[in-house]
Amino acid sequence: MPRGVDSSRDDGQRAPKRAEGEDKMRKLIAPMLLIVPMLALSACHPESVRVHHDDGPKNYVPSGGLDWGTFNHFEHDFATRDISSSSDQDGFEFFLAESSVVVITTTASGGFDPFLDLYEDNFDFITGDDDGGPGNDAVLVGTLSAGGYFVVVGGSGASTGTYDIDISVEPLGGADFGEMFPSDSFVDNGGVMDDAFDVDSYVFTVFSSVSADIVMTTTAGALDPNLELVDEYGTVILFNDPAGMADPDALGVSLTPGTYIVRIGTSSGSGDYSLQIDIN
Repeated sequence: MPRGVDSSRDDGQRAPKRAEGEDKMRKLIAPMLLIVPMLALSACHPESVRVHHDDGPKNYVPSGGLDWGTFNHFEHDFATRDISSSSDQDGFEFFLAESSVVVITTTASGGFDPFLDLYEDNFDFITGDDDGGPGNDAVLVGTLSAGGYFVVVGGSGASTGTYDIDISVEPLGGADFGEMFPSDSFVDNGGVMDDAFDVDSYVFTVFSSVSADIVMTTTAGALDPNLELVDEYGTVILFNDPAGMADPDALGVSLTPGTYIVRIGTSSGSGDYSLQIDIN
């Protein structure tokens, strides 16, 4: 989905949660560890873990990218760039105002094969990905503490070409369902809504055109829940807030290859819930 460079922010549709309780923290991967299972799921971008590139930055951020500035929860940004040679790399800096789940993806064109490497702002390597998304695209999903970071994009081998890079910043909570294929069904039975400021984000990637059934079910307490589906480009695909205390769902949603975020929130009340995603 080609787009021009834009330094603007996409404002979230809900206020960020005020505090993260111990119940939420138990659902998260540890800060600074990316691409590992949440909620002991069996498929959470496992192929994304790899040894970082030996030609990565030692004490500089590669030119050609940009500084995204500070991200709060529910914010998204993107850029379009190109890699012109095997030694060319682009660096994108950002700062997290609070601990967050971060989703970073590339969308390449013309057969370009990009990689993503993530670093702390002191140049310590965290993790990277090559081909974790559809086609040759790269995907990073995980939890980071508040602070400064930068991500490096380059071409695997001698690959060159144009790409988009997108970043979405979500609140703590939810899970990474990882790669999902037709007939896959993943369930989180440990969802908790603390109050109307609470939102949990679930991330998954599909590799072909599919349809999805997404069902949220209240299991304890009293909730007025809602469900939002967002793609990796920051576009809201649907928002379902049924009348009264009814549970939301999204049935038969057509999805193209890419990475998606399901946000579960509540207009009022607190309680427990389960979320199930079926890919057809």
